[in-house]
Amino acid sequence: MRLVLVAAIIFATTAASFAQEQGNVDELNRKYQDSLAQLKAAQDRKNELATENEKLNAKIAEMQKQLEESHRQAATFAQQTFYLRSEHAAWLSFLKRYPKLGEEWKLFLESDPLAQPSNLPPMIDPHAPLQVE
Repeated sequence: MRLVLVAAIIFATTAASFAQEQGNVDELNRKYQDSLAQLKAAQDRKNELATENEKLNAKIAEMQKQLEESHRQAATFAQQTFYLRSEHAAWLSFLKRYPKLGEEWKLFLESDPLAQPSNLPPMIDPHAPLQVE
């Protein structure tokens, strides 16, 4: 009788464990499919981000080229403005040295630059000596 009782207990636990394994296999298969779907979604997102990253890197490279070009232009403009400022300072110094010419320059600036002159400027200084001694 003991033998029958032990055989019945072994058979009952084996059947229960087989039923649990069958349910366990289904659950594991479902979890595996869910994991595959999540992995595929993560890979798709990774590919999207890589594509977006490439576009942004191209945009950064273009902006760096534009920045270098603007730095080059700024250096050129700085050089040109320095030249023009030094020319202007030299011109003002020249006008201080020759005040009569400075007055004529002011009259020229105040007049209409497109109008024809009413009288021609003298080609010979009236105060200059006529003969060379």
